[in-house]
Amino acid sequence: MKKQISLAVILSFVITLLPQTALAAGSIFTLNAWGGWAPNTTVTVQSTIYTDSKIGPSNLYYTIALGSTVYATHTTSQSGMNAYETRNDQWDTLNTGWPEGDYTISICWSTGNSQNCNIAGPRTTTVHFVPTLGWGLTVAALGLLLLVLWKRRREFEPAPERIRS
Repeated sequence: MKKQISLAVILSFVITLLPQTALAAGSIFTLNAWGGWAPNTTVTVQSTIYTDSKIGPSNLYYTIALGSTVYATHTTSQSGMNAYETRNDQWDTLNTGWPEGDYTISICWSTGNSQNCNIAGPRTTTVHFVPTLGWGLTVAALGLLLLVLWKRRREFEPAPERIRS
């Protein structure tokens, strides 16, 4: 009986002394990405986080990767949050000619400056990027098409009708 009481006393004492961030709990509600379908265009990543308890300073760590190759990373520092608080975060990066493929966008929410996902995560979403011609080549292709159509315009004129007598 003495061992059980002393163990209970020790456990309650240890739990009371643990920092609040060690007991922090949160959720990553959303992770979305859009844009960046062509080279040199902006990719926007947005997330929403929610706390179940008070959390000290923390950070959100994002990656955009195709397979094992990471194309972009970003860290957003969060000040302390109260229990039941919701925050939105958004950041932009530039598609610098990334190859076509299914990119995995992930987020990790950690205390301090770590990337151990000790609050929530990792959460991932997949986005398919398809490189396009870009504005310059698209305008050139349309111009070439119009030139060809202009030179062959007589082929598109209606045939003259014969008048019957």
